[in-house]
Parts: sequence; C-alpha cells; structure tokens
Amino acid sequence: MNRQEKISSLIGDIGIPIIGFFFWNWSIYFICLFFLLDQISREVSGIIRMQHVRERVRLHQRAYLWNGMIFIMCLLAVHFYVYKLHPEINFLHEMSAFFWYKDMGIAQGFILFPIVVFSERLRYKMNMKLFTDEMHVQHWFIHTTQLTAYVTLFLMLSLAVPFFQMSETMSFICLIFGFTAITLYSDKWTTFFPR
Repeated sequence: MNRQEKISSLIGDIGIPIIGFFFWNWSIYFICLFFLLDQISREVSGIIRMQHVRERVRLHQRAYLWNGMIFIMCLLAVHFYVYKLHPEINFLHEMSAFFWYKDMGIAQGFILFPIVVFSERLRYKMNMKLFTDEMHVQHWFIHTTQLTAYVTLFLMLSLAVPFFQMSETMSFICLIFGFTAITLYSDKWTTFFPR
C-alpha cells in the first residue's frame, strides 16, 4: 500500500468516524456500521478486481475461502464487541436508526451509502489503471491481513470490556487507535500469511 493510498484510507477509516462521533452524535455501533459498510464495499471491489485479472493471475481457491471466512468473522466480532458494550442493544433497530438518522434534514443513509460506493468506485478505477497484476494480488492479501487484524482488534476489545469500565469515549479512542495502527501497518504483516 503506497503513501497516497494510506492517507486516503486514513481519511475514510478514521476521519469520518471522528466527525461522526464528535459532531454527528454517532454511537459506537453507528461507527461500527459505517466501518462495516466500508469493508463490504472493499470486499466487493476486491472480488471484482480479482475476477478481472483472473485470466493472467490465478489465486488459489483457498485464498478466496480464507478471505470470506475472515470477513464473516469480522462481522461477528464487531457485533460481539458492541453486544459486550451494550447487552441491551437491539441490532435491527439500531441499523434502521443509523440509516434514517437525520442531521441536516435528510436521512444519512441516502448520503453515506452513495459516498461509500462512489469512493470505492474511484479507488477501483484508479487501481485498475495503476496496478500491475502482481499489485492486485498483493492488495488482495493486504485486505485479508487487514480483516484479520480487525477481527483481532474487536475480539481484544470484547475481552477488555468486562475488566475495564470503558465509557463510550474511551471505547471510541481504542477503536480509532486500532484502526490507525491497522491502516498504517497491515501491509507489513502480510508476510505472516501464506498465499
């Protein structure tokens, strides 16, 4: 992952949650839902890119399977963490509230969903123009590594919740530090994952 891509990821992964938490009154679950929305768009984009180059570069089926399993584990780990923070939470109600939350007279779902799709589409087009086939493969493994790191982060936070009385702000700060570390260093961790 080059420097420009890291900066772009930091803006999306950290900038928007910070604005959401401090200026739009987002809860931890709202931040997690935005994070998951972003991860789903990256997952879909990555699969489409790998299908585009599959005639020239073949990924082993295990790579797709592993990535899919890690992605599902990430979804579960996020919800487990939020449940540990707020055992009384109604996930379906909160998902609806996230989509229909109004700040400037319009439901944010109608703004956030197109922005996430549009930004991922721009990233997809840029990567298709600039990446070599090997870079597409490398990017795939960086994404899988990031997902694995996110699972680890959310599980560690879930285990910490019973031992530390974390406020919403402290939980948010832990998430942001975790997101930052993963964005900045996940490309260095890919060597630990088999291809």
